[in-house]
Amino acid sequence: MRVESKMVVEVRQPASLPEFYQCEELQRRIWGTENPVPAHILIAGHRNGGLLLMAFEDGRPVGFCFGFTGRDGDAAYFYNHMLGVVPEAQNRGVGYLLKLKQREHVLNAGFNLIKWTYDPLQSRNAALYLGKLGAICKKYAVNYYGKIRDALNAEYESDRFIAEWWLNSPRVLRRIKNGGKHLELSDVDSRVPHALESRVDGCVRRAAKVRLDLESERLLVEIPWDIGFIKQLNLKLAIDWRNKTRAVFHEYLSRGYMVIDFAVQEDEKRSFYILSKETDTSST
Repeated sequence: MRVESKMVVEVRQPASLPEFYQCEELQRRIWGTENPVPAHILIAGHRNGGLLLMAFEDGRPVGFCFGFTGRDGDAAYFYNHMLGVVPEAQNRGVGYLLKLKQREHVLNAGFNLIKWTYDPLQSRNAALYLGKLGAICKKYAVNYYGKIRDALNAEYESDRFIAEWWLNSPRVLRRIKNGGKHLELSDVDSRVPHALESRVDGCVRRAAKVRLDLESERLLVEIPWDIGFIKQLNLKLAIDWRNKTRAVFHEYLSRGYMVIDFAVQEDEKRSFYILSKETDTSST
């Protein structure tokens, strides 16, 4: 498999014990954690119903994903616990290749659904999961993991979307066929109202106008283009984004909306979720 960088990327299961240990180092490089999921847990999970996939770029490990079987009552699904790519290999399609290979394995194991959590304010993840892969989100969890001891989540409550990836749904098959093209804001109907908009505040944007009383079939919710940069610049501003988006998502998801897509405005560096009241989003 090849990505835009023209570097050769191979996605496969670990071939030896040392490769499981390489995943510990990958976690440190990706998330700045001093408490990675240890290799012995990865080995036990992988050999007992779970799945660890690693991405190698010209033989060098640059990313991985790890998950296991989950249950909700009598319903079984696959749960992806971790997906990460080292900074120097990001934005080259490695995460997309990992998810596609994971989909193949999970379908072969007899599942049609993969779930995972992710931070709703991480626009790069939203673009991959919703925009390129066609996942949807119906649930928002406040401070899901509690305090996470890594550089990415320090001093910041771990709110999460619960993503659902219905592997053989028409929307997912269509997104994969399109090769992971993302949606531009200009492609969205201009009449769709904004439940949250931002304003310029110095060199970043601040969450500003919030509306919790809209009834439109579709809504736009803005999030930061780069929440990591905002956190480094002004933690209080990042927390304000968290609090305002939390209120918006809690209100509308509790009223039956779901998050169905993600759009960007490249020239102004702005990012937007698309929410829908529709129960059938296969045409989206």
